Amino acid sequence: MSLTVEKLNDDATFIFALAPPFAPQTNNRKFPGAFTILIDPWLQGSSSYLHPSFQEAQHTGGCTINSLSDLQEPPDLIIISQEKPDHCHQETLCSLPKNTTTTILATPPAAKKIRSWDYFDEDTVQVLRPYNPKDDDSVFRTSLPSYTSSSSEGEITVANVVTKYDVTGLHNAIGITYRSPGSILSALKRESVNLTELLNHQSPRPSTAPTQPKLRQSKSASRLTLSRNKDASLSAPSTPKGRPRTASSPRKPAFDTESMDKTYTSPSRPPAIPPGLGTRSRTDSHTSTTTTTTTQSPLNTTAHREKPLTVLYTPHGISLSSLQPYLTHYLEPQQASSSTLFHCLNTETNPIFLGGTVAHGAPGGIKLAKALQARNWFGTHDEVKVLKGWSTMWIRSTRFAAEEVRGMLRDGGGGGGEKGKKGRENGDGGCGTEVHCLEAGGRLRVEG
Repeated sequence: MSLTVEKLNDDATFIFALAPPFAPQTNNRKFPGAFTILIDPWLQGSSSYLHPSFQEAQHTGGCTINSLSDLQEPPDLIIISQEKPDHCHQETLCSLPKNTTTTILATPPAAKKIRSWDYFDEDTVQVLRPYNPKDDDSVFRTSLPSYTSSSSEGEITVANVVTKYDVTGLHNAIGITYRSPGSILSALKRESVNLTELLNHQSPRPSTAPTQPKLRQSKSASRLTLSRNKDASLSAPSTPKGRPRTASSPRKPAFDTESMDKTYTSPSRPPAIPPGLGTRSRTDSHTSTTTTTTTQSPLNTTAHREKPLTVLYTPHGISLSSLQPYLTHYLEPQQASSSTLFHCLNTETNPIFLGGTVAHGAPGGIKLAKALQARNWFGTHDEVKVLKGWSTMWIRSTRFAAEEVRGMLRDGGGGGGEKGKKGRENGDGGCGTEVHCLEAGGRLRVEG
């Protein structure tokens, strides 16, 4: 599986393009099983909190597009991580059509704010409740249709991990997991199996062309189901206002044989009997004829189940203690294949009477990167903006370059020294985490 990261501004607006492992490396957003997420869009105009005299910010860097209507294709999902105007920007969001078919998933305060604009259809905005390890419904889920009737579905999950007693409401994290539909037929309990192992048992040949994703009606806001239609657009669910949604069984489109053939070719002759196959003899008492039958050991489907790719987006940072329940109760049992962290590099602080820490920066991000065993860390929300208003007078910032953060990772949180130099030379901070700082328009593909 892969994650293609595209940055739309110099701040915290990203597109996450998630794709199956056998999808082409470019132009794969329409590929069956692919899913696209836009997060915290703020493009043109200023952002003002409470009142311009209190706080107002403007971009200093450019944006790749002027409005969301300029996107070549609408995303499958828009996530709003918090209600602050630089994350929940009215001018940008309202550049979408009123009847947009893209679902907007927002934290409770942000959803309330968006609905107060009275702009979007009532079912467009869905609430992402705080994550609770004891409540499965606190995780938003979207099913990705399987390629055949006997292969496993894929799934997108989104969780809102919050910090208790956070007066500022800044320090939350959006956890995203992506598991692509099974690329092969399933054996037991609809679980995907390893391709090499499968070739020793069967040679699937699914057919017919896939169609494009569309959000189906559902009862629960914590679960949406995708089906396919011809036009690549997403259709928002249609339910009465205030009614919860429920999951419906998606249509099972088959997979295109041409695309499958690019991934593997069926063997030209029957495979040899695998070691897991045995024989047994049975004698018919009436005919005295001995017949031999084969018994096939079940595939180890659990061991080869698709492992999800994980994204953690926390632009202001979050404490490890607040994140730990999500790591322990949700991510660890899934044994994610890789993790990508989106976290600020620069620290920002205010006086205590204005909330104290604004951004945890590199020191806090290092702790999360190690706990996640993140392969990639993208600097987020580090744009130097034009700030106005009396509340911005006391902000104190410390900037960290990507090379410096790599050295800090190597040193376990400190900078400099020979270890830091070695980490910078390796490019991964010496602990397996690659640090990236994309500019507006930058794009990078990472493998899961």
